[in-house]
Amino acid sequence: MHYGLIVSESRKLAFQFAVANKISVPESWNSNEIAGYEWFRAFVNRHKLSIRTPEPTNSARSTSFNRANVTCFFDNLEAVMKKFKFSAANIYNVDVSGLTTVHKPVKVVAAKGSKQVGQMTSGERGTLVTICAAVNAIGNALPPFLVFPRVNFQHHMLKGAPTDSAGAASGSGWMTSETFVLFLKHLIKFAKCSISTPVLLIMDNHDSHISVESLNLAKENGITLLTFPPHCSHKLQPLDRSVYGPLKRHYNTACDSWMMRNPGQPMKIYDISEVLGIAFPLAFTPANITSGFRVSGIFPFNRDIFPDSEFLSSFVTDRNPEVQNEQVTARAPSNISSIR
Repeated sequence: MHYGLIVSESRKLAFQFAVANKISVPESWNSNEIAGYEWFRAFVNRHKLSIRTPEPTNSARSTSFNRANVTCFFDNLEAVMKKFKFSAANIYNVDVSGLTTVHKPVKVVAAKGSKQVGQMTSGERGTLVTICAAVNAIGNALPPFLVFPRVNFQHHMLKGAPTDSAGAASGSGWMTSETFVLFLKHLIKFAKCSISTPVLLIMDNHDSHISVESLNLAKENGITLLTFPPHCSHKLQPLDRSVYGPLKRHYNTACDSWMMRNPGQPMKIYDISEVLGIAFPLAFTPANITSGFRVSGIFPFNRDIFPDSEFLSSFVTDRNPEVQNEQVTARAPSNISSIR
């Protein structure tokens, strides 16, 4: 439930449990009011437990991924699938990720017993370039769209990028509503969508994706937009599930190789396209892409893809529906006799 006990809290709980059940314990437990570490180690071995370093999890993400939100998404997905009868080739997922000039070094060969092993990077903090990618349910990937942190975009910024890549510029390097419109035009060009050949575009509900211009452009070209519930893309988004992870690994490996080929030279944003050209085909494979659609339940359609155990963290904030209804009724104006 994302509220796991640390070792010291587990030992304190064991001591309190022993006292509550009047179990005889060593004197050191009583004096320290905590179970001994030897007992804890034996307990872990006996029950085949392990001590893990947890991944920091945002509270909004932990609580928003619940059965109600997921059911609502699959209801909407099922509705548009029945209405338009999209084939797998016309179901697209689009998402953005960041590529930085300061990469995370991969493991290197070192002598046994070495206490500290270093690996060269371009600096302490890197400059970010955004990649916007689109994939469909049969395993195809569109050429990437890159957003550079510059005022004006120049085509030489894409030197070495995957074939037919496109780009734009924004002050921060992140996707904006203006650059997302440019991406939609890039998608329309390669997906060949139209009113007669509609496509479904599934994405998160970031504000840069929702603007009047982008909505009109999508409508005019037969693009049906479907968004994920807030803070649920880590489970529902195919690109997050099986593509961007391998991309980051291959990108870091390619950055290490670039640093070895260019000793003493820091990586610039103009070098990111070249490194991405190496990593992109290794990560955006048909196997990775189709796996993302499958494990998220989008294609093949499976609204029961997530067992109850996946929603345990959201149970912490669950509230009794009857209690909520009573509170809503109590706040209702006196002239309203019933609430539907």
